[in-house]
Amino acid sequence: MKQLQGMVWGIVASQTVCVSANANSLEYWDFDVRQNRVEIVTNGDVRPKAQMIANPTRLIIDLPGVKLGKPSVRQGNISRYVNQVRVGQFSPYTTRIVVELGTPYSMRPWEVKVRSLAPNRWFVQLSDFQPHHVYSLPVEEEPVAIAVPSPKPYPTTYGRSSGYTVVIDPGHGGRDPGAIGIGGLQEKRVVLPISLEVAEILRKRGMRVVMTRSGDSSVSLRGRVQKAEQANGNVFVSIHANAVGGNNSQVNGMESYYYSSGYRLALSIHRNILRKVRVVDNRGVKRGRFYVLRKTSMPAALIEVGFVTGSIDNRNLSNPSYRQQLAEAIANGILEYLR
Repeated sequence: MKQLQGMVWGIVASQTVCVSANANSLEYWDFDVRQNRVEIVTNGDVRPKAQMIANPTRLIIDLPGVKLGKPSVRQGNISRYVNQVRVGQFSPYTTRIVVELGTPYSMRPWEVKVRSLAPNRWFVQLSDFQPHHVYSLPVEEEPVAIAVPSPKPYPTTYGRSSGYTVVIDPGHGGRDPGAIGIGGLQEKRVVLPISLEVAEILRKRGMRVVMTRSGDSSVSLRGRVQKAEQANGNVFVSIHANAVGGNNSQVNGMESYYYSSGYRLALSIHRNILRKVRVVDNRGVKRGRFYVLRKTSMPAALIEVGFVTGSIDNRNLSNPSYRQQLAEAIANGILEYLR
């Protein structure tokens, strides 16, 4: 989702974390240099506590009731301003994130904003960095608390307006046909009807839906990301079809991709497809460095619905009924994630 340089990974979502069934765990975090903020996702509700301490200037974010579930993580040389970010188990039931600034810099604590996207999703927006001679914190023994608002509640129902914006991205289009499979089946002609149906289902469930393209038009990768950012989307879902060379028509199956905070989104969609659609091969949920996943700031997933070069997938993807099943499953996965 974001460039690997400047990102700090605390939890790799595809790893298995051993915690008790009732424990709340830190599922994902990163320090995004581009947006100058810490992003946090837990698998249950949490209300962070935040404070700042001097010598050196550190932003402390405690997550009460949250277990890290793995050894402490430390990343250094984040940027010219941020010397180090580390995550560890501060106490048996509190996970602590520490952002340590470089020696010449400080921040004004009252300008640091803690915001909730949902009871389990938070970000901490850092203020502008200042040289120490402009502002300095009290001595180390006097931490300065940072105000934390009440968490934004989950929607209980999806009415006429849920407040969510979903960005649907049909791959390729216009002069770019995408993959070309058996019988000349073009990827762009497979994914557009699926995407339009996903959008229709979501709109009926109260979602605001933004399409990166709604017809056979060319949209650059950058243009797709810009549409998502301008729409202030809550989630971004890119829909594609796969291909393999060498006349390997025996290769069939669907797979899903994420880059950073889109893991749960990709997993939810993937699981719903497997529940509803008889796919030839479950090729799994994987981390991928696709441009639209790295560059969008919201949770993002890319779904490869099948191989246009595969003998079975090609036949299925040519069938409007099968594409309808895929659309319903993808929409259900998005709705499940947003709950």
